[in-house]
Amino acid sequence: MKIEHIISTMNRTEYSFLYQMNLQTNGVVVNQTDKLDNKEYILDNGCKIKTISVLERGLSRSRNRLLEEATGEICIVGDDDVEYMPGYLEIISNAYEKYPDADIIVFQFTHDKNRETRSRYKKDKRYHLWNISKVASVEITFKKKSIDVAGICFNNKIGLGTKFPSGEENAFLADALRAGLKIYHIPKTICYAVEAHTIKDAPGLKKYLITKGAAYYCIYKKLFGLYALAFILLKKKKMLSEISIRQAMNYMRKGKQEYRRMNDVSKYNNTNI
Repeated sequence: MKIEHIISTMNRTEYSFLYQMNLQTNGVVVNQTDKLDNKEYILDNGCKIKTISVLERGLSRSRNRLLEEATGEICIVGDDDVEYMPGYLEIISNAYEKYPDADIIVFQFTHDKNRETRSRYKKDKRYHLWNISKVASVEITFKKKSIDVAGICFNNKIGLGTKFPSGEENAFLADALRAGLKIYHIPKTICYAVEAHTIKDAPGLKKYLITKGAAYYCIYKKLFGLYALAFILLKKKKMLSEISIRQAMNYMRKGKQEYRRMNDVSKYNNTNI
């Protein structure tokens, strides 16, 4: 079973971070920068890392380029700020042997190297549309052939580097489910990642909810209203205590409307090229 890393990064002039990631297998890196360049690095442990520098911007665009370049049977989605835990390759290969029908397997990451801090489920579990919204990109692995056959890719209109800077990995999983692919969760930690900062100020909260609205529309489509309300009620006490449920819902609807309007403009422009 050939396992391969696909890693997104930006503005790199050198690649020493690859050693900090503790990579134990080959990989492809897309570096979004201002100069076109292709190189191959061989790490001390013999792993070959192909690096591709591109001019385009946006995390989803980076990951779509990685989908084009990847040659592994199993791909591990990665960012440049994670560190893989000892034995992670064995965890991944064992999971795909245990579930040969799996097209995508989601693992866990930790914010603390000494304990597992992302344990959503205690046992192996199937993912469905209603429980994919909390998955982080660095937890995702997939069979390259399954993704290719289904024609799945990351949505270029959401994710870092766009107007709606999150949710692209969850929309990717939603599209995979709609295409009939099987997604499993294995409660084992494969990597360490620095904890993201929570935006608590009012302007940041507004942008956060607008972004969530766009992402939730991509994920849930006609069920947007139901899942947006469930999200708000779930977060009300911890994150959304400063605003009303109605205001939070209005911000999420605004994200949905702005995303739809942006798509309508894109379709119109494409029609008139």
